[in-house]
Amino acid sequence: MSFIVSFLSNLLTIFYNLTNSYGLAIIMLTLFFRLVTFPLNLKQIKSTKAMNALMPERKKLEEKYKNDKQALNQAMMELYAKHKINPLAGCLPILIQFPIFIAMFRVIQDTSNITNTLFLGLDLAKNANELGFPLGAILPALAGITTYLQSKQSMADNPAAAQGGMGAMTTIMPIMIVFFSWSLPAGLALYWTVGNIFGILQHYLLNMGIETQPEKGEA
Repeated sequence: MSFIVSFLSNLLTIFYNLTNSYGLAIIMLTLFFRLVTFPLNLKQIKSTKAMNALMPERKKLEEKYKNDKQALNQAMMELYAKHKINPLAGCLPILIQFPIFIAMFRVIQDTSNITNTLFLGLDLAKNANELGFPLGAILPALAGITTYLQSKQSMADNPAAAQGGMGAMTTIMPIMIVFFSWSLPAGLALYWTVGNIFGILQHYLLNMGIETQPEKGEA
């Protein structure tokens, strides 16, 4: 984790020196990591679409092996292998983003290398609740709204998850983001908001050009 924090801190300083704007530096850093993780997000969307295309076959297997969970799991794995689908592919981007978010929190807390932390009238080094209401509520609200929109977008691609426990997370997660953002540095809410907006646009553009049919393995 210390390596990630050091790397992010150095990169943020470079972007700040280039722009002389703390807000623009955070935005550039956010876009940098979104571009780096682009291949993983592309793979995630492809995997989700391929699994949705297999839904009729999956339902047949669930009906056939409804009394034998072990046989069902084996049949599902064979189905995924046949179509070259990794059901865990969608988890990797989330697993990568979490340590980066924690590291960003530590980086934004330390502004010793930043002489000007103001951005559009907001001091991004201060906690949002220190900026007062309504000014301090702007970024936490945007973080929550964009989180909700991105979650709804993901659920639209995965109806099965929307019907399960993940559907509830679409409502709970944005509320949690607003709550935590209110008591954390405003720069972190900016990072979260920009990342969400980029993710929404990226997801929309990728969806336009991805085939929905799963790939078939060799016979």
